[in-house]
Amino acid sequence: MRSVHMWYSKSRNQNRSENGHKGRHAAKKERKNKDGKMSQFVDGTAFNHEQGNRARKLFAAVVLAALDDAIADDKKYGNGPDQIARWARSRDGREVLTCAGIDPNERVVSGLMQFVENGVRTSVALSREESERRQAAEQAQAA
Repeated sequence: MRSVHMWYSKSRNQNRSENGHKGRHAAKKERKNKDGKMSQFVDGTAFNHEQGNRARKLFAAVVLAALDDAIADDKKYGNGPDQIARWARSRDGREVLTCAGIDPNERVVSGLMQFVENGVRTSVALSREESERRQAAEQAQAA
């Protein structure tokens, strides 16, 4: 029994092709896909890219929620900028900012603090009406 087992394990081509094990339906898949492996790679890369973008947007929403919480704290207790700075410098805050595609440096922390000091909610700040109002105010100042 042992000699049979050793022969079986030493067999080089046992259930394998040149590129390694592909599974039992690999021949059918390759016959269906005439373009070859490049299209599979491109499809997989595009899917991973889209999935990464969705994850980045999710973490950006967490950052916006943290800003809204800090603005609420600022209106209620007066310590909003300190709260957002403490959060952004914490390990969790740095990780969330990084996952959102934001480099967690001191310039970003000071920008978050300044945003909280302005007291404008993120939903209002990101709306079209607010941006048009801000742009009109800047043009009036320039004139």
